[in-house]
Amino acid sequence: MQVSVEKTSQIGRRLTISIPAADVQSEINQRMNQVLRNKKIDGFRPGKVPKHMVQQKYGEEIRHEAIGKIIEKSLPLILQQEALAPAGKPEIEQVLNVNEENKDLTYIVGFEIFPEFTLPDFSTLQVEQYQADILESDVDKAIDNLCNQLATFAPVEREAKDGDRLIIDYTSLLNGKKYENSSNQDVSIELGAHTFIDGFEAGLVGAKANETRELSLIFPSEWRMEKLAGKPVSFTVTIKSVSEKKLAELDESFAKKIGADNSDLASIRSKVRANLEKQVSHLVLEKTKKQALDKLLEKTEIQLPAALVQNEVALLHEDLHRKMGDKAHDTCNHHGLEEDASRRVALSLLLREIVKLEKLTPDKEKIRKKILEIAKAYGNAEFIENMYYESEELLSGVQNTVLVDQAIDLILAKATITLKPITVEALFKHDV
Repeated sequence: MQVSVEKTSQIGRRLTISIPAADVQSEINQRMNQVLRNKKIDGFRPGKVPKHMVQQKYGEEIRHEAIGKIIEKSLPLILQQEALAPAGKPEIEQVLNVNEENKDLTYIVGFEIFPEFTLPDFSTLQVEQYQADILESDVDKAIDNLCNQLATFAPVEREAKDGDRLIIDYTSLLNGKKYENSSNQDVSIELGAHTFIDGFEAGLVGAKANETRELSLIFPSEWRMEKLAGKPVSFTVTIKSVSEKKLAELDESFAKKIGADNSDLASIRSKVRANLEKQVSHLVLEKTKKQALDKLLEKTEIQLPAALVQNEVALLHEDLHRKMGDKAHDTCNHHGLEEDASRRVALSLLLREIVKLEKLTPDKEKIRKKILEIAKAYGNAEFIENMYYESEELLSGVQNTVLVDQAIDLILAKATITLKPITVEALFKHDV
């Protein structure tokens, strides 16, 4: 085989591969013999069909199948020979001399390789680590939030107000016509929670059970379904019930639900504080890790393979729809997915390089703790734990997670960390 390698960009490569005509004919002959042994044609038993009849009827198909097989077998060998690792599936750009029996077969394939880059000195990374002291007022707010989360709802016959839960049916029209997912039944909605488009919940304030309301609204300009974004829509909403929220009381039931030892206020506050400390500690660590990775990205020049980015966009797209339960995949407009995908790909390449250069291997004790942590979230922890150890795929996923954690720990161990005081309330906001 003759091979030429062309550099089309910093990470782009194009291979031109020529296969001798004799090798092509040999593959065609093998395929022809298979067909002669197995193909049935009326009037002939399998294996007894004249070759000229098979050639006449299936010759072109056989030739194309043989060429496909040649490319399938030769390309991995060439990539290994040339020490090229494609980042994504190589694309066949052109196949020459497909129907020329006495000429060499030539095919051209393009792809991107994994980029080469230089990691920065981790000690040059300046990372801020938040420091949040938990005050009694923070415990008070946490208890209030739990009372709200554990609240119950009781039906009322008065007009609906903010905080009430409504069960509704609705239909909607766009330019007077129905559209995909334009109606739903038995939908639970809490007024004031802002889970529907602007104006929807406000339009139901003052409504009573068995009342029907007409709402004329506008979809947000960045709505997930692009064909609806910024468009006027009319809703017909039937209120089936109105229920009033009753905050949970600090009693034995409340204490049991949060895992407190006793139902007295001191025990409840102690448990809430302990849980809050765990949340704060976890959040501080996650935000510190994110900031360290952001600093690492800022200091590293890396060209991202388009195929990897597009694959990640597709994964994010599917994940988003799975969470939203939205079937309208092709009509959705997901702003920011490509930016998120690019960040993920860049971090994946950076962390992979750190693992390789530092010769990191998954820490067995950390793997054990990670699996135990996952197993405890289920009822039958022992069964889940055994399942992870017995499944190569599940165990590999945990090992990769542990390797990422070890790589980030290495970065943080060398980076310059400065403490930054912050309130617990501010820590829990997304903009810090």
